[in-house]
Amino acid sequence: MKIRYLTLWIFTCALLICVYVLLKREPVLMCVGILIVVGISFKISYEVMASFRRSVEERAKSILEETKKIQNMRSEFVANASHELKTPLTSISGFIETLQSGAVEDEETRNKFINIMAEETDRLKRLINDILVLSDVENTEANVEEEINVKEVVERITEVLKPILEEKGVSIFNEVSASIKLNGSLDRFKQMMLNLIENGIKYNEINGHVWIDGVENDSELRISVKDDGIGIGEKDLSRITERFYRVDKSRSNLVDGTGLGLSIVKHAAADFNGNLIINSKVGEGSEFIIIIPQNIKTL
Repeated sequence: MKIRYLTLWIFTCALLICVYVLLKREPVLMCVGILIVVGISFKISYEVMASFRRSVEERAKSILEETKKIQNMRSEFVANASHELKTPLTSISGFIETLQSGAVEDEETRNKFINIMAEETDRLKRLINDILVLSDVENTEANVEEEINVKEVVERITEVLKPILEEKGVSIFNEVSASIKLNGSLDRFKQMMLNLIENGIKYNEINGHVWIDGVENDSELRISVKDDGIGIGEKDLSRITERFYRVDKSRSNLVDGTGLGLSIVKHAAADFNGNLIINSKVGEGSEFIIIIPQNIKTL
């Protein structure tokens, strides 16, 4: 940049010299002045074009790298999704073939197989639904501006999850102030909170507890979902929000999850310009904190 300014300064001086020479009408000096102006003009043109070329090359390189990154992520996603879909389909297909062959005559065994197929079908439905939701939050910007009452959303989600709450005997404590409201997409906020609260229940012990709280100050709103469940190992914390990432087998075998829930939470939080923070220790439970900049309204 400094070279360009210096070149322009020299060009201006040369132009002034040329004007002076023209006014003096000295042929030799006129030729010298014109040569200087032409030479500097070529120099400026070369530097401008070189700078422009470097800028274009750098931009093209950046776009190419970003495109490769997106392609790799897409390929990885397709491979993981295919694997996750194939597992229940293989199971269902195997049981169907067994039943169709007439190899199972015992009614109790047949009913057992049918129940397993029903469970695998439910697993497929959940997985497909989570893939669609994740695709939506990743690729679609939520432009809807609605007033969201955080406490009311938590109350509605608690009602939806009542069956699994009762099954595990988990108690939920909604400690969010009724006065806390924020603006944004209600659907995205529900998706985010549903996944966090559902995780708090699923990865909890029998008769465990889940606490939901909301705290605000002048700059941000913090929404916390805390449980006293099985917790997450330190080595898994940095990757737990990756799509289809599974932690150790002992944890994964306890709960039938899709591996997409926290990835959905992360992207949904981004719609509110928010961040997801996770604090957890194995055997001590987990706390998921959504930090949203102060576009909050308190009535």
